[in-house]
Amino acid sequence: MSNNDLSNYLVDLYQRNILFMDTMRRRGNDMVTMTTQPSANVLNFEIEKILEGKDFNQPINYWLARVLPPQNIPTDSSKRPYVMQDPRAGRGPGISGFKKESEIGAALQYGHPVYFIGFDADPIENQTYSDVIRGQVLFYQKVSELHPNSPKLCAIGNCAGGYMTMFAAMQAPKLFGPVLIAGSPISYWNGTLNSGKPMRYIASEIGGAWLTALIGDIGGGRFDGTNLVMNFNNIDFDNFIWGKQYDLYKNIDTSSERFLSFERWLSSFGDFNREEILWLVRNLFINNQLTTGQLTTDDGISLDPRLIDSPIITFVSDGDTISPPAQSAGWIADLYHDVDEIIARNKTIVYCLNHKVGHLALFTGSKVAKCENQLFVQNMDSIELLPPGLYELILDVPDGLDSCNSKQLEARYVSRTIEDIKKLGYNSEDDNRAFATLAKASEAWLSNYNNFIHPFFTMYHQNYIAKMTKYLQPLRWNYWVFAEQYNPLMKIFSQLSSKVKQNRKIVTNDNPYLSLQTQLADNTTKFLSNLKKIRDNHKEQNFFMIWGNTQVQKFWDTYNKPARLTPSQTKTDLAEIMALWQSKINNITPVNDELSALIRIMMLIINLHNESRGKADKDIKAATVDYVIDWAKQQYPNETTEQLRQTISDQFTVVTYNLEKSLVALAGYLTNNPTIYNNLKVLATDIATKVEKITATELKAIENKMTQIIKSHTK
Repeated sequence: MSNNDLSNYLVDLYQRNILFMDTMRRRGNDMVTMTTQPSANVLNFEIEKILEGKDFNQPINYWLARVLPPQNIPTDSSKRPYVMQDPRAGRGPGISGFKKESEIGAALQYGHPVYFIGFDADPIENQTYSDVIRGQVLFYQKVSELHPNSPKLCAIGNCAGGYMTMFAAMQAPKLFGPVLIAGSPISYWNGTLNSGKPMRYIASEIGGAWLTALIGDIGGGRFDGTNLVMNFNNIDFDNFIWGKQYDLYKNIDTSSERFLSFERWLSSFGDFNREEILWLVRNLFINNQLTTGQLTTDDGISLDPRLIDSPIITFVSDGDTISPPAQSAGWIADLYHDVDEIIARNKTIVYCLNHKVGHLALFTGSKVAKCENQLFVQNMDSIELLPPGLYELILDVPDGLDSCNSKQLEARYVSRTIEDIKKLGYNSEDDNRAFATLAKASEAWLSNYNNFIHPFFTMYHQNYIAKMTKYLQPLRWNYWVFAEQYNPLMKIFSQLSSKVKQNRKIVTNDNPYLSLQTQLADNTTKFLSNLKKIRDNHKEQNFFMIWGNTQVQKFWDTYNKPARLTPSQTKTDLAEIMALWQSKINNITPVNDELSALIRIMMLIINLHNESRGKADKDIKAATVDYVIDWAKQQYPNETTEQLRQTISDQFTVVTYNLEKSLVALAGYLTNNPTIYNNLKVLATDIATKVEKITATELKAIENKMTQIIKSHTK
């Protein structure tokens, strides 16, 4: 280590500190700006508001905007409109489009009209969550009215925006095409032990819903959204207190703008009304009612996900610590006993599992997730026309692919079972009982709080207490301390940074003092990461030690009682549904038209091909569905999407559950229509060999098997 090395390092250290502090100054100033704009958002796109929720009969603080496309990317109004909704979870809207490579960017890239449902920082006085749920439908109605000749809209909801989107689709199913939810905690109790994902235990730490009520009372009927944000920050506290700051410091010359763009969203705090947040916390997070089939709004509107008619796509990731796959996909196993029930109810459910990205990256369009976002848009038509069932959408991305070139990507729909969903993380009955015990305790404590403490706030609360509490919130001061408005000394860093940039001297990577800095930083990162793991393990152990305790459960009268009666367990209406389904199969077995014949042939080829390869799973390529769709639209231009989907659904069902009779019926139809037979054979062969990649030898074997089955049933 020479004196020259030390001198170079100290110069870089001084300059780097100046640039870092200037970035923090700008971060603080941005926070002040964002919090003084009630409708602030972080969208990287221009928008035009077209409907204000505050004008509804029951006013809400939400609004609908049209996203204006870049000048070089025209929008085709006849294409399927996309409606995006961001989470309202303590922060403002816009995270789904704060980068060009995002869900919004992907939809615009393919020429689709895009709309965005945002919200103001301040709720309307006396606004309830039920008001918000009802009001959402009006936004989707407006979009449908603006595009009467387009395919049904695609609704995309991220995190908390996911269940808001589903609520709307439950109330007005005929308005919706595919519904995509990304990282949305639909079944909140579900999880896996020792996973390092402790979000589901937060209710235990705060003692249930009463603390939420108290914070709302202290806020004068308003729940300060920074309290929710603090919960998220505490989950990954190593990144909150060290990781992101050091990453900025280390890459200060290149990362400032990216850091600031993200921090604008992180500091765009928004509030809830007390009753709003209480409804959400009690029903969705503590009592986990969304997948029971029994949740209703305050005025009795059913909120059962099974009411959604259109395909549902759920985008999940193993790297998501906020809404892990167990929560964001486990609802499927809560609602449906098996895949037969999904098919019998004519439902199409698709999940896509990413193995790398974190929660926010699912919808912000990271390098890893942007391919998925583009493929979702590309394949939405084929998803909408998939036969009923449960599928995993698998994207075959070549190794080393840096950009998403649709010609290099291939989407496959692989049939899955309820057991596959449970493998992603699903509670045992004992685990559920622990959460049920906490839920019962929470309701009792909340009742006592509302009876004995809440009245004092309503009688004696002074507004200045709410303002003071908000002003002293630690997370706000994490930003304000660097803002010029609150710390005039920060102005000096603006002047100093300009001089530093003019004469920047970056230390070389081989400097030994930089190596020592890196080593120290790495050790700090490892220490905090290990500390977080210890914290997470203790949270989990403490939760089950308390709420899984036999004596505690006996006290709350939950011991040896069903913890949670979901439709998949109670088999609600299942017998009736299955009987109607069997009757339907018998009715749709005959073939009556050319389109049905083609689809049945393709389904037969795919089924028998998978069977010949020893595959239990049905693997349908998106390209195959697209091929059939294009042909059907050319041959049957008057066929609506709903009619086409029903035809595909019927043929898939017959082939899957009435294979031999479906072949005999098909043969009878084609025998009576020899011209159609020849045309369809050429078309089916083309699809099988070129798209499905079935060899001529394999195809011949499939034809022979079809012939054998037909002969054995027509003697």
